[in-house]
Amino acid sequence: MTTRPEPHSGKHTLTLAAQALSQAAERIGDDFDNAVRLLAKSAGKIVVTGVGKSAHVAAKIAATLNSTGSSAMFLHAGEALHGDLGAVQQDDVVVCLSKSGRSDEVTQLLPSIAQRGCPLVALTANPDSPLGQAARVVLDVSVPEEACPLDLAPTTSTTLQLAMGDALAVALMAANAFQAEDFAANHPAGSLGKKLTWTLASLVDPARRPAVTSDASLATVLESMSLARYGATVVWAKEASGQIGGIVTDGDLRRALAQGTLTDMTAENLANPHPHIMQAHELAAHAVDWMKTRSISQIVVMEGERYAGMVHLHDCLREGLG
Repeated sequence: MTTRPEPHSGKHTLTLAAQALSQAAERIGDDFDNAVRLLAKSAGKIVVTGVGKSAHVAAKIAATLNSTGSSAMFLHAGEALHGDLGAVQQDDVVVCLSKSGRSDEVTQLLPSIAQRGCPLVALTANPDSPLGQAARVVLDVSVPEEACPLDLAPTTSTTLQLAMGDALAVALMAANAFQAEDFAANHPAGSLGKKLTWTLASLVDPARRPAVTSDASLATVLESMSLARYGATVVWAKEASGQIGGIVTDGDLRRALAQGTLTDMTAENLANPHPHIMQAHELAAHAVDWMKTRSISQIVVMEGERYAGMVHLHDCLREGLG
């Protein structure tokens, strides 16, 4: 037997939000498509405005639009009436959020928007309101009730406003053929930007290129590995100078030690002749997945045929690439 959510509890709040989103999804149709087309063909920016809690949601929607390839700005409806309206230009499209569609600041702002000739998209629960009547496209964000026990504080309604803004942003991404490369260009900082843009060349330290000759002693191998701090060293090919003939890792040393064959061994005896190699231009995030799949800790990085250095899994994880 299903237990009914306690009124005004956390579960009740989330249940109301889920119901509102589901109902909005069912009624979405031509108005939404018209709004997307209007925003996509704008020669200017998308100005997102509102007052009160709707203003906070509007600011988030503007930020999401910017990060997903649609030039946007947030304009507080109250501040717009005191000079900030100068930021709105004729080619812009205005998206206004207001549950009632009758907020004083929003109502006072409408004539100025019309005077500039800016198309207006309204997110409102009241299409017959001044906002709804002034808008070229109205998106219905009505909800059966707010989660607020007094049915007053915007709760369920602001959740739906936010979701509708996300829906517009995602639809515009498709309309504008926005790709991962474009997303990366808008997110150059932080782990997200690094995952999309950093290559192995970004992590290679040219001063740490461990390498020994094939006839190097165990002591020389250990010194090379210790100085570079990758837990490995490249071994040059015996007959071809400058070409990689193998790699010695910590694991190779442990296996040789377990077999009792470490004494008097050279780099050639210890080396794995098939090192894991990737090109410097490959994405570091891809290299992380590659290393994890193969349960290895380092890869040899090449620039064409030239040995550029090594990258350790920990180098990638330290930069938030794992």
